[in-house]
Amino acid sequence: MCDPKEKSVKFLFVEPLKHLDKNASPVTSSGVELQSPEAERKPSKKMDSIKSIPLGKDSTSESESNQQDDNNMPSATAQSQIRETPPRPKYTVCYECGKEIPIDEWPDHRDRLNKVMLVEQVSTFHKTIIRMIGGFIMWVLKNVYFREVTIVGEENIPPAGAVVFYGNHQNQFIDALMINSNCGRDPRFIMAKKSYDRGLIGFFGRMFNAVPMIRPQDVPLIPGEGRLVHMDGVVVIGEDTHFTTTLDKGDVIIWTAAPDVRCTAQIIRIHSDTEIEVTVPIQTDHIISEPTNYQVSRRIDHSKMYAEVYNTLQKNHCITIFPEGGSHDHTSLLPLKAGVALFSLGAAERNISVKVVPCGLTYFYGHKFRSRAYLEFGKPITPPEELVNMFSTDKRKATGIFLNQLDDALRAVTINVPDWATLKFLHSFRQLYQPVNCMLSAQDYLLLMRRLSSLIDQERDTPELIEFRSKVTNYNELCGALLVRDSQTATLKHLVEPGKEGAKIRLLLRRAFALFLMGVILIPFFIIGLPIGCIIKYYSNKRAKVALSESKVKLVGADVKGSLKLTAGFFLVPLAVLFITFLTFFFTDLRTALVILFSLPMALYVSLIILQEAIMELRAALPLFMSLIAKHKQFKNLYKKRQELVAEAKCIVRKYNPDLDKEMEVYTTQVAGSDGDLEREPSLFSLRYNVRRRQATNA
Repeated sequence: MCDPKEKSVKFLFVEPLKHLDKNASPVTSSGVELQSPEAERKPSKKMDSIKSIPLGKDSTSESESNQQDDNNMPSATAQSQIRETPPRPKYTVCYECGKEIPIDEWPDHRDRLNKVMLVEQVSTFHKTIIRMIGGFIMWVLKNVYFREVTIVGEENIPPAGAVVFYGNHQNQFIDALMINSNCGRDPRFIMAKKSYDRGLIGFFGRMFNAVPMIRPQDVPLIPGEGRLVHMDGVVVIGEDTHFTTTLDKGDVIIWTAAPDVRCTAQIIRIHSDTEIEVTVPIQTDHIISEPTNYQVSRRIDHSKMYAEVYNTLQKNHCITIFPEGGSHDHTSLLPLKAGVALFSLGAAERNISVKVVPCGLTYFYGHKFRSRAYLEFGKPITPPEELVNMFSTDKRKATGIFLNQLDDALRAVTINVPDWATLKFLHSFRQLYQPVNCMLSAQDYLLLMRRLSSLIDQERDTPELIEFRSKVTNYNELCGALLVRDSQTATLKHLVEPGKEGAKIRLLLRRAFALFLMGVILIPFFIIGLPIGCIIKYYSNKRAKVALSESKVKLVGADVKGSLKLTAGFFLVPLAVLFITFLTFFFTDLRTALVILFSLPMALYVSLIILQEAIMELRAALPLFMSLIAKHKQFKNLYKKRQELVAEAKCIVRKYNPDLDKEMEVYTTQVAGSDGDLEREPSLFSLRYNVRRRQATNA
């Protein structure tokens, strides 16, 4: 933004006058002569002489005007003409506001413009600083909570222009954190008014200029007068009701047709006190068979929210929305709400060039601390011109068609299975089918998961797949009994061979020594972190139960646990650091306290990474320990069973999806040095597995 004074001079005087001659005067669109402020401020003899001359006569010579000045006795006719002629209006055009401003009012108008532009500059700078601080906090929270975050499809994000991001909603506030910190833009989120009014969450919402929205589930329900007695198509008949006075167009009536079957319908027309018409025909299983009580949800005015959204997109900024509504812990997408389609088509109808980008969020135990997450951006979608034209005449039909397209695009970047048991089977299926020497990039890994989930869904009733799933379930139970993971079972080849006890003991001692060193280093961390961890876990479990009781779509409340752990840790960890700093200052001096204040957070983060490595070392040491104290026969049977399941998984894929089997051969390479399978598990001394996976991801 340029200097206000320079902008005023450039746009108000230089550009309107630069095309005129030196002796010419600016003229408005109405033909009125303009004068510059300098000409008005400086008295001029010529102007004085012009003012004393009637408008209908010309000044032919300077001597005549001097003579009139000396005589100072104008004729009566000249005096009357001067009095009758109105003063000539003098304006200048303000290119900032597009108005014609009187010359005598211009100085005040210019000062007001300067003040407005100064306020805008200060406000923009303030917002930039706030967003930088908020972005840094988001980055810290993301990297502390997640062990690994992988971004796929960054090239699909439009670098400029109006964009609507929309994604699945399976981890409450963490979903917004993930998109905000990885999309490369500064989006405004559509945020539930209920969350917007909460303490810490509302603070972050206001920091990132979120758009609050009142959801229907957040509005208290009103008991309806009378009862519903008959339903036929779109017509609802009531008894002892007063629909004309108690209901309005757009309200939603809610009733129960059967136990645990909650039905809703939106009112489109009120015919009488006992008859109303709803938007869509009522389903057969929702029709009542006896007089039924009902409730009313009042129509919510979203005009202000839509105005905010369109204004944001008009400025080529971004909007992010989670069209499933509230967060949930299902393993598949819920039906999408129409908001994202209305935003996109409404913006296109207003001649805004908008792109719609699907965002697929995939979490692996996202409710647990130090878990992994994937964020995949799909290809941008432009609202079709025919749907934009249809939107002007039939909003409901155009919105429904475009919403189906958006649903298909979102399913293409997410993993959808019926339940948690199927999701667990999908992970096992992928581990068994993917060869040990096959390293996939993040994008190919997610694609493989989706293709296998599609295979499971299509062939779920085939006897072959049902039997295979039963075998995989038994295999997983056996792995749990022996404290071995499937990824470790794949490396048991040397553990089950006789005569390898010496190598196993050496490797076990090495890992035991590493665990001992890390345990000594982590003693201060345990003293500080264990109380905080216990409080956070208790708080998240308690609040998750409350959220589960208030929601109709949550299964166990896993979607809120991660967000609650994050918000609780955001409060407790800084308080613990400040408390330790205060104790240090009380018993020592200010310099030592400042060192503790700035170094303790970094020490806690380093301790967290060491703890993560210690857990991985412990997981790798358990199979070694179990192989020494248990009989080799159990591990032999486990390894043999896995080999059989691997062959069976390949046969199933080759039979039901041969194209996938051929494509996997491209990613399979022969790994040299297969004798190192005993040490394949990632550890503090051997990180080859992690290195190969990162190389495949970056390829």
